[in-house]
Amino acid sequence: MRKYVVLFGRAGYGKSSIANMLVQGDIYRNNNNFSVGHGAEGETVCIRSEFTEKYQVFDMIGLGEPSSHPVSHKEAVKTIRNYFSSHQFLLNYIFYVQRKGRITEEDVKMFKIFKETFKGGENNFIIVITHSKPEWVTENLEIIRKHFGNYPIISVDFPLTEDDDDDIIASDNRKRAQSLQRLEDKLSELNYNAVELEVLSSTQITEKKISEIVSIVPIAGSFYQLVASSVYYKLGKPKHAKERLIDGSIGVALDIAGVAVAGVSKSVPKALVKDAAERISYGAYKKISGYIQSQR
Repeated sequence: MRKYVVLFGRAGYGKSSIANMLVQGDIYRNNNNFSVGHGAEGETVCIRSEFTEKYQVFDMIGLGEPSSHPVSHKEAVKTIRNYFSSHQFLLNYIFYVQRKGRITEEDVKMFKIFKETFKGGENNFIIVITHSKPEWVTENLEIIRKHFGNYPIISVDFPLTEDDDDDIIASDNRKRAQSLQRLEDKLSELNYNAVELEVLSSTQITEKKISEIVSIVPIAGSFYQLVASSVYYKLGKPKHAKERLIDGSIGVALDIAGVAVAGVSKSVPKALVKDAAERISYGAYKKISGYIQSQR
């Protein structure tokens, strides 16, 4: 049965090399399915997908590129979100690709974007460390887990020399073959079931942020969330629709309680303030719960 693999990470960290190894079984100097570069800028400027009997691989646009690049970091994140929002694939392995070396603040920032984008797929996350051997991962396991969490880690090394020396070429061929075998053995061992994610588009992310503000407003906030729930159901995102339905229902309950308070105290402003305060408390509770869950 074909397995579905997503490769996500910073530009130049080796995503396309992994994609080629899984699809082609090797990397060539020319005519690879996924473009491989050795320059200062990333090669992948659009989302590419290729498949074999064993894998379908999605090679994401590299993150972290400047605004002068054909696909800037901001545009890359937007494109990835919109792609997976409109194409709801089943995914077995969701790779975060990190290059061997010091883990920087930018790396941690990129991993946060990765987790936010593929929220709900945490059980299928895998950290892949490129240009590395298993011994390096073992030596640095604590620091890797500190920054990226307790996910499976696979080391890979797919060197491709530009030298014409036969010995170097043969050595690189052996390293690539051994590394591919290690990668596939680990994937077979994990054997993750496919998961279908509900990725929000860039527009839907903006709407969600707006809804957090609107939801504070009594009555109108409840109505907004219930309408949003209906919209997300129609968009084929039942999990988000259910979340909005719950938020709207809780809002209605708070509105009813507010009306009761207004009747008893004969003070509408007091009831509205109480309603808004309870809504803010509920929103804070959701954020804290979400943060705790993301750290597990």
